[in-house]
Amino acid sequence: MSGRFLHGHALKSVVKDPSKAIYRDLGCGPTFGGGHQIKIADNANSNTNSYTNFGSYYSVPSGVQDKSTILAGAYHFSPDEVEVFYLD
Repeated sequence: MSGRFLHGHALKSVVKDPSKAIYRDLGCGPTFGGGHQIKIADNANSNTNSYTNFGSYYSVPSGVQDKSTILAGAYHFSPDEVEVFYLD
């Protein structure tokens, strides 16, 4: 599993530090992890300002070779849609 890990497949990444699970800032779209490990930019479908960089606050699934291209095959991307689930 390398490059485009999520296209057509679900990804489960467990938060390592619950206090850093979600980053809240009115100037950002949905952002996760204390160091902005998963950032979905405002108006994300019309720009490539969204990015990922897993590892510090969210686990990297086994088999992933590049933690910065997990979601889209590239560091910066423009998502069509994003789904986030809370598991209790």
